[in-house]
Amino acid sequence: MSGAGAAKGAAADSAGGGGSYVGLVRGINVGVGNRIPMADFRAVFEGLGFADVKTLLQSGNVVFDAARDLTLADVAAIEEAFAARAGFRAGFVVLGTGQFLEILDANPLLDVATDPSRLVVTFLPQAPDARGGASRTPGPRTADPRAAGPLAAIALPDADSTLPEVLATGPHAVYSWHPDGISNSRLPASFWKQLGPVYTARNLNTANKIAALLRGRSTS
Repeated sequence: MSGAGAAKGAAADSAGGGGSYVGLVRGINVGVGNRIPMADFRAVFEGLGFADVKTLLQSGNVVFDAARDLTLADVAAIEEAFAARAGFRAGFVVLGTGQFLEILDANPLLDVATDPSRLVVTFLPQAPDARGGASRTPGPRTADPRAAGPLAAIALPDADSTLPEVLATGPHAVYSWHPDGISNSRLPASFWKQLGPVYTARNLNTANKIAALLRGRSTS
């Protein structure tokens, strides 16, 4: 099964587990380009048969339920459906509840940052897993040609050159503290290019709001 049919199968087939997921898309509704109303954004997922679709803010955050476990093929199908609806292409990071929450819980800069709006979590693509956390093996990273590879292999900028900013990495995320504001960041563009074409960042305020939506589903 390929394309939208794969995602519809994920939404309809209850034999394979399933659960709640968050979809994060990069670079929409910023400036005058790449804009999509949130009603249309939700319609992408509803049209694929996913349930209880909720969006948060205008920056491309969607929480939804699938009747079976999603795969990277389903993520590709979501991207195709989004492009057909929005009229432009965008890459998605799709994570299960456990994966998303574990990335947040592993943030090593929580005791450093004093303003959650300036503490940023950058999410990298991995195979979705509705139940597992980010530390679980999601399958070969080579299965996702967009993935940049293990973050351990990425060259970090010299810490002194970016002060007072602080940078840290986890298995599937980059954590960055920008005390002077994100727009004044001294982190070089060359660092971010190493992450590959699909990654997306959220400040801690937004990430915590997404987490609250996911936790609410797990207790309902």
